Amino acid sequence: MANRKLSFGYCLRNGQIQEETMEAELVRLIFRRYGEGASYGTLADELNALGCPYAPGRPWNKNMVARILQDRRYLDNGEYPRLLSPELFHQAQSARPDVSGRLERPEIKDIRVLARCAQCGKPMRRMRKNYWYCSNCMASPGKIKDEVLILCVEQLLRSLREHPETISPAPAAESENEAVQAAQDRLTHELEQAEFDEAVAKAQVIALASARFDALGSGDYETMRLRHLLGGAEPGGGLDAALLRQVTTAVLIHPSGAVSLKLKNGQTIGG
Repeated sequence: MANRKLSFGYCLRNGQIQEETMEAELVRLIFRRYGEGASYGTLADELNALGCPYAPGRPWNKNMVARILQDRRYLDNGEYPRLLSPELFHQAQSARPDVSGRLERPEIKDIRVLARCAQCGKPMRRMRKNYWYCSNCMASPGKIKDEVLILCVEQLLRSLREHPETISPAPAAESENEAVQAAQDRLTHELEQAEFDEAVAKAQVIALASARFDALGSGDYETMRLRHLLGGAEPGGGLDAALLRQVTTAVLIHPSGAVSLKLKNGQTIGG
């Protein structure tokens, strides 16, 4: 099996290391696609589909892609000619996974528990720094910086604290409205009778109250609870993780990088 003697993207001509045109284009493609969110495995599959192997008889794999993305010789070290702009190289480096086990913004842990895909509602995975991916609907990764994501959630919570009246229950089902209207019509009819029967009228009042109570679903209760909770919340700096868990069922991340909150009454805000 043949082994490469030079980094991918280069060839030897007249005793000098020079750019190999087709391979150099693939190097730039690898860095650009990785910066856009493609994984090592995805890139290996794409490169194999293009029909340009890493070396004769050697198809692409994740390790080969990773090796290229870590090779600083593409920036021109004197011996190797430059294949990449510094901007493209550093964009790819900033997209590399954080393998230290430490998060620059620990608030991300609180958001990660609630992160859901805005398209299908399934949990989103934080593939690497600034990238969120839904493996269910296979949508493109949502790219959003940690500090921007945290700020969006903070601002949405702050807006709810300042204006809890914006929280509204879902519209009642048509059948529920019909039941209330029917009870109201029966009461009105009884009150308009020439011979007023107080006992029957009282029964119709109770029936109307019962219909209105039945029309109140869990969403109405949650709406009142959320308004009370947010109206009494103390303003503070930073992300209030406890409040976030109390009022939301999900932090929705869109492929565009937009952010929404799904409240416990079913209402979605933001995005």
